[in-house]
Amino acid sequence: MIRNPDSDLLQESISLSVPKKQGEKAIQLLAKLRLLNRKLTPQALDDQLHVPLSRAPKPQEQELLESVLGQQSLLREEFRLRSETVGSLGKVLAQQLPSSIIPLVSNSFDVIGDIAIIELSPKAEPFEKDIAEALMKVHKNVKSVYSKAGPVTDNRRLRPLHHVLGVNRTQTIHKELGCRLKIDIAKAFFSPRLSGEHGRVAEQVRPGECVVDMFAGVGPFSILIAKRLNDVRIHAIDANPEAAKLIEENARMNKVQDRIKVWSGDARVVVKNNLEGIATRVIMNHPSQAREFLEPASEALARDGGMIHYYTFAEGADSESKARKELAGAMANSVWKLEKIMATRKVRGVAPMKWQIGLDAKIGPA
Repeated sequence: MIRNPDSDLLQESISLSVPKKQGEKAIQLLAKLRLLNRKLTPQALDDQLHVPLSRAPKPQEQELLESVLGQQSLLREEFRLRSETVGSLGKVLAQQLPSSIIPLVSNSFDVIGDIAIIELSPKAEPFEKDIAEALMKVHKNVKSVYSKAGPVTDNRRLRPLHHVLGVNRTQTIHKELGCRLKIDIAKAFFSPRLSGEHGRVAEQVRPGECVVDMFAGVGPFSILIAKRLNDVRIHAIDANPEAAKLIEENARMNKVQDRIKVWSGDARVVVKNNLEGIATRVIMNHPSQAREFLEPASEALARDGGMIHYYTFAEGADSESKARKELAGAMANSVWKLEKIMATRKVRGVAPMKWQIGLDAKIGPA
C-alpha cells in the first residue's frame, strides 16, 4: 500500500493512477461514470496523478477507461479528506427550504460548462431562486442557472429554458474527454449525460473509416472521433443550422476541421443527394425519430454494409428487448437486412422505468 506522508484526516480508498497530463480527462470521465470519490483529494506523486475512486470499476467501465486513457494502475492508498466548509447540496437546501419541499428537489441536474440546468416539480418551482443559490454555493464553477420550462417540442431537440440566477447567457465552453465544445443551450442540443456513450462509440472507429453522424448536435461524437484518429472522414449532419455552425466552430477549436464535413439540413435529403454508399458506420442519436431515418441511414452505408449505432426510447423491465424488436421490425421490409445486433445497453434514464437504449447493429444488403 502507498502511504500518504501526512497522517491526519486520511481515508483509505481504491485509486486510479494516470499520467499527470491525462489528469483532467481522467477526472471528467470518472465523474461521468460516477466512479470519482468527491470526498477525497487527488494527489500527485512524481509524474502520476492518483485519483480516489468511490468503488472498483466494472469490467465494461474498465474497458472504457483503458480505451480513453490507455493502460492505468489500480491501487489502494490513503487520501486526505476534502474540507467540507460548504457541505452537500442537500445540507445547504435544508437551511433554506421548508422540510416538505426538500424531497421534491432532485439532486440530478446537468452542468454544461459553467451553466447548470435544473428540473423542478410544480410545488418546488416557487423556491427556484433558493435552489439555484444553493447549487451555486456548492458548485463554485457554476455561473448561471436555468430551469427546464417545458418539453422538447421540435426536430431541433430544443427545450424551452427559464433563466433563474447568475449571468444571463446561454453560451459556454464544455470540456469532455479531452475535447472543448462551444455550446449554446438555447440554440442547439447537447447532453453531458452522453459522455460515456460518446467515448464508447468513438473507441470502435478504426483508421480509414468514413462515418456519417446523422443528428450531430454540436458535434460531440464527430469531434471526439476526429480527435482520436487522423485517418478518418466524418460527415456531420444536423437539421438545425445553429447546431451546424457550432460543429464548424468546434471542429476548428479542436483542430480537426480537415476531417469533418458539416451539412445543414434534413439527414434524409443530405444522404440522398450527397452521401449514398460511402460510410462504414452511421450514428443515429435521435431516439424519438431514428426509426424514421433507418432507410437513408442504410443507404449511406457502403454497398457491402456496415455498422449502425441506433438509439431509441423504451420502457419497462424488458426495455432492451423492446428496443431490439423495434429495430428488427423497422428493418423487416427494407432492401437491407439486420445481420446481427452486436450490443444493447441502457444509455441513460429519462423517466421512471424508461431509458434511452443504444444498439450497435451490423447491417448488410438483403
